[in-house]
Amino acid sequence: MKLQVLGIRHHGVGSAKNCWARLKEIQPDYIIVEGPEELTDMFRSVDLKSITPPVSVLLYNPKKLEQSSFYPFAAFSPEWQTILFAQANDIEFVTADLPKNIYFGLETKKAQDAATQQDSIDEEQENPIVKQELVLPEGYELHHHPLEVIVQLEGYDNVDLWWEHQFEQKFVTDASEHFEAVLEVMTALRSTYVNHDFERNELREAFMREAVRKAKKLGKENVVFVCGAWHAPAILEYQSKKKADAAILKKLPKEKVASSWIPWLNSRLAWKSGYGAGIMAPGWYEHLWKYPNDTGERWLIHVAQVFRDKKIDVSTAHIIEALRLATALASMRNLSRPGLAELDEAVVATIGMGDTVLMNYIKEELTVGQKIGILPEGLAQLPIQKDFEKKNKKYRFQLREDEKVYQFDLRKPIGLEKSAYLHQLTLLGVDWGELASVRSKGTFKEVWTLAWKPEIALDVIDKGIWGNTVLLAAQNYVNHHAKNSQNVVELTHLIKDTIVAQLFDSVDFLINRIQDLASLSTDVMALIGAVVPLIEISRYSDIRKTDEAVLGSLIEGLLSKIFISLDVACQGIDDELANEIFQLITALNDRLPLLENEEYITSWIDCLRQMREDENVAALIRGAVYRIMLDNKNLELDEVQKGFAKALSVGAVPQKSAFWIEGFLRGSAMILILDNTIWNILYVWLQDLPVDNFDDLLPILRRTFSQYAPNERKQLGEKAKKGLGVDGGEVSDQFDDKFFNHKRAELALQETARLLGISVDGSAVNV
Repeated sequence: MKLQVLGIRHHGVGSAKNCWARLKEIQPDYIIVEGPEELTDMFRSVDLKSITPPVSVLLYNPKKLEQSSFYPFAAFSPEWQTILFAQANDIEFVTADLPKNIYFGLETKKAQDAATQQDSIDEEQENPIVKQELVLPEGYELHHHPLEVIVQLEGYDNVDLWWEHQFEQKFVTDASEHFEAVLEVMTALRSTYVNHDFERNELREAFMREAVRKAKKLGKENVVFVCGAWHAPAILEYQSKKKADAAILKKLPKEKVASSWIPWLNSRLAWKSGYGAGIMAPGWYEHLWKYPNDTGERWLIHVAQVFRDKKIDVSTAHIIEALRLATALASMRNLSRPGLAELDEAVVATIGMGDTVLMNYIKEELTVGQKIGILPEGLAQLPIQKDFEKKNKKYRFQLREDEKVYQFDLRKPIGLEKSAYLHQLTLLGVDWGELASVRSKGTFKEVWTLAWKPEIALDVIDKGIWGNTVLLAAQNYVNHHAKNSQNVVELTHLIKDTIVAQLFDSVDFLINRIQDLASLSTDVMALIGAVVPLIEISRYSDIRKTDEAVLGSLIEGLLSKIFISLDVACQGIDDELANEIFQLITALNDRLPLLENEEYITSWIDCLRQMREDENVAALIRGAVYRIMLDNKNLELDEVQKGFAKALSVGAVPQKSAFWIEGFLRGSAMILILDNTIWNILYVWLQDLPVDNFDDLLPILRRTFSQYAPNERKQLGEKAKKGLGVDGGEVSDQFDDKFFNHKRAELALQETARLLGISVDGSAVNV
């Protein structure tokens, strides 16, 4: 049997062209292509000419959805062109690599071994899992990327760029010489180096060699193996390593594997998955595949068109100069023609005037491109794909690029179904629909705007690992996220999203998870942050058919912990934390009445009263508590006035007084406008403040008053002009000498007059 091994780079344009040329020369009777064995049936079941790449095969474990791999192919992928050649010439072919059922089995076994090891180690040990050292084969050195050895010797600092220049974009007249050169390089490197993945490669290459031996048993005489360049020398050892391979391939664990064809995007070709093949410029490679003789002029014409579509002026002279510059750069770098780097640099210099920002347009439209693959009808699909298409037909959602607005009445079953379906997609991260604000009162209407993008289909497929339907996938996804989250607030907000998505099994799971976390939590801020959205959910639970009893029990437990712990949590804290708690307390106070539960209100009042009387509570929060109790009519005005006077007394620390004022006054100025007693207390306190203290406290006071509405600030200004308030609700037009410093006022008037260019008596002066 004659064996020819063609070493290629996955998604390599030059590799694909030389591969086709070499196959045409060899005319083999059997072709083996690198890839899991499961891909063989996938390729045999479809005519590749009916597919428009890029596309991908998804292999996954139906029982363990987290085990999956994508195997993408572009038109210029050597493997794709090889199988096209085989189908066109009626040549038998197979794929050969580590089967995915074994790969998944090894993953499962590895996880089980790690769990067993963890259980057997003393809990007190600091490093419970000790990573085993890598044992290198005798006489070999470890190198994470052995090709770098040659690359650095030739003066390159980028392996991919070196490979592009030497193998992918170099003109060759004899394809056999190309593959002989690749084999020679890899043989030399493998004689000295192994890479970090050599143990897994040993297993993979054993399967590849076994495929060659099977071909020999079948009586094949002229066999071609197309594989990644690094593996080429190893496959030629199929005879000498027969015994060693048999030992490696014994008793390997296996899992079940399912598969599906899916459309792919150019942008996703840059994403490494499956065998780890990723490229950063799929649009550029496709251009080279279509126009192999282009020396840059055609590419630059496309560049100009992109800029012109973006309303950026580009003349013919720009293109000519860019081509000349790119050609000169290629010559200086000893290249036969300009590559992408030379063309990009030329565009930046001639069109971008040195600015690289404009290149973002080129990267998006050309270098990467926005192409999506097309699959013929009747191919195998993931169950979630079928469910997605079925639901869209049922709800009459159109797949259209322009925006389409849908309005649902949630009081009708079909409206509720449509809403839940779109919320489920949103939870999964499938951003097809955008929920718009609704002007009507209540929660009985929703307005969604749908705009279809091709990549949305990929988002749906990506989520197929979580379930066979959109509903099950969303439910499993939410449960998985909840199981791994330690953030009570995050889970509470997730409950709200889960309820509107009608995922009631997940709601129960989330509630239990929150209860578990809350029972161990002493973080009052997290507890309040969790209970506030829960109260809002319970308020509208009748519309979404939520289990009020379960939700009510959770709210009761959270509130009980809050009422007990809030006072202590507000002691000895810094200003930033006090401000955060202030906002949470305000939010909780606003939501509690929605529960219509007198016991909660009574407990809340007791909690506020305790904080009001506790001198150790942060001043900002104490001031807020006074105001909340006054607004809720839990405190008489005379008690508030006493508290205000005490907080601003002579013996009080000025900074604490300022924070107390901020807490009390934040949000509304009406009490200062209407109550002269409180106004006078504040007025006198400010009047008596030393200059240094006033300067220090001014930012706090300004922050408080700046939040008032313009009309409130205007009324306060008018009132301040008149000075102290007097009995009867009016303010005095005369300034009492006791509270007014005439000397300081004269100084201020003189400075103001100078700035305005007038004298104190109003006559003009020179400034």
